[in-house]
Amino acid sequence: MERWEEPEEGMEQAGSSWKKRVWRMLVAVCVVLLSGSAFNIWRTVHQSRKENRTFQELARLAEDNGYPGADSLPGSDGRESENTVRQSRYAVIHAQNPDFAGWLKIDRTVIDYPVMHTPGDIQYYIRRDFYGKESVSGTPFIGDNCDVDSLGMIIYGHNMKNDTIFGALDEYADADYQKEHPMIRFSTMEEDREYEVFAAFRTRLLYENEEGFRYYEYVGDLTKERYEEFVEQAEAAALYDTGIRPEYGEQLLMLSTCSYHTKNGRFVVAARRRK
Repeated sequence: MERWEEPEEGMEQAGSSWKKRVWRMLVAVCVVLLSGSAFNIWRTVHQSRKENRTFQELARLAEDNGYPGADSLPGSDGRESENTVRQSRYAVIHAQNPDFAGWLKIDRTVIDYPVMHTPGDIQYYIRRDFYGKESVSGTPFIGDNCDVDSLGMIIYGHNMKNDTIFGALDEYADADYQKEHPMIRFSTMEEDREYEVFAAFRTRLLYENEEGFRYYEYVGDLTKERYEEFVEQAEAAALYDTGIRPEYGEQLLMLSTCSYHTKNGRFVVAARRRK
């Protein structure tokens, strides 16, 4: 019969020492990983706050340069005065960056941002701030094949977790929210515009040969057939009925952001311009 022998004392100490070293290494790795994650989170939050302050400073700059009031400016009926205020307000923003196309605002929400347009490189501002510097949030920008005067216009923005940029856009999934925030304001160098939200829907980017609603293709100078086709599909995809139906000739505005309900998901708010 074989005899079991006790391990020597040195062997026990060596094994125990090895386990302690492995344990310490694992703890150290975990600490490094947690520290790195915490730093990345802090950096993202800090960068996002910094970028949001930049937008707020631009908004104040516009207000400061356009607030003399219509009464103090020349013009017999006030219209010339209002135009002068508007142009002075946004001229200073345009002077900072000629890619500036207009200002987007939804009252009583965080959406209050400049909108950029770079036809030669549409996604230039997807990860750049207003001044073209690297940015987590990016800056809202006008999509391909359209501009501020197109019958169909689309503006893209990131769905930020802190609700900045278009992070709060999906609040329009609630019909009551649409009733409380029915209007979208977009001001160009020439005029202030109002758009009435008529549909909000979830969708996704489609594969090349896949059939379905490619909302992002209904831009530019739409024919009446294409216009009505978009309205029908938007209403069919809508999360609720607003009772509002655009008529051909009324400019369409889409605000588009990412949605995480499915792969390559998108959330879209569609509005018609009110004259």
